[in-house]
Amino acid sequence: MPGKVALLIGTRPEAIKLMPVVRALERAGHPPYVFATGQHRDLLQPILRELGIAPLENLDLMTSNQSLGELSVRILAGVQVLLRKYTPEILLLQGDTTSVAMGALACFYEDVRVGHVEAGLRTHNRRNPYPEEMNRRLAGCMADVHFAPTEPARQNLLREGVDPQTVHVVGNTVVDALFLARDQLVPSLAPDPELERQLDSGKDLILMTGHRRESFGPDFYAICDGVRRLAREHAGRVQILYPVHPNPNVRSVVEKELTGIGNVILTEPLSYLRFIQIMLRARMIITDSGGVQEEAAALGIPVLVTRRTCERLEAVEAGVSQLVGPDADAILAAASELLLDEKTYHRRARPTSVFGDGRAADRIVNILLEMMR
Repeated sequence: MPGKVALLIGTRPEAIKLMPVVRALERAGHPPYVFATGQHRDLLQPILRELGIAPLENLDLMTSNQSLGELSVRILAGVQVLLRKYTPEILLLQGDTTSVAMGALACFYEDVRVGHVEAGLRTHNRRNPYPEEMNRRLAGCMADVHFAPTEPARQNLLREGVDPQTVHVVGNTVVDALFLARDQLVPSLAPDPELERQLDSGKDLILMTGHRRESFGPDFYAICDGVRRLAREHAGRVQILYPVHPNPNVRSVVEKELTGIGNVILTEPLSYLRFIQIMLRARMIITDSGGVQEEAAALGIPVLVTRRTCERLEAVEAGVSQLVGPDADAILAAASELLLDEKTYHRRARPTSVFGDGRAADRIVNILLEMMR
């Protein structure tokens, strides 16, 4: 194969979703260059170790509460240096982070081809999710090959004028990673004694995450209000576990609003495998995370999505997800229905393959190898 494939990883979700591609390239005899921006230093380093990914270079660009502009400038300059040093033929980018947008722009400046994994997700609202919607649109403008997870994502790209020959529906690599974790890695993971001490096996477990930038402020207070009311109204039945994101805009609100509620457990972020281990025990999930929505859909765990817009409507249409928004009343009502109405719960709690069958990474690598021959 002429040239070399490189991958850029900036955040924990990117590491999870690109890990299967790294492994597939290694199996094909073409181990890639792996670069890290360090955009999420505290969350990225542990997941790289856990997944056995050793970056060739780590730009380590995270600083406390930096602005998007400051981060963007540093990523753009740093990635340009890496492209000049290693001269890959193509750089794979995953998703919609600032690392993705600036990585694509660096490739455009350096005349390096871009492969966009999880391409074509759209809400058609430039400000929501913020800044992800514009990040993925920018990446889509500069990508040479688009790996769309679903047919609706492919249609989004075609409506934007992307050459159909460059768009491939492959599934989402998060399902590849999930199935590997569930079937091979989690079964041998010993329970965490401290976490088990806090969990009550006699209560339904609700797993929660929340971190998105567009929810900072009143929306995040509303989400916490809904969770607090849910915990109190169903105190004898449920326990809510919330691994709290380290961003101070999240942590300060969560600690203020949810500390001291007996059936709400606030923890530090869990490792990827520990999170999957806990997810497999959850009756439902309350989240604003795209990756968690995809994982829950594959497992058949009902999800309440605390966002105003959603680019993963496939799960909503399949019934496993419900868009409740940052609305305390809607969160309480939807969660209560899933707790009290068994018929509704079992109709929603059905695994679906709308986001893939666990073989997306192999498809991506086969397309790359053929393209680069």
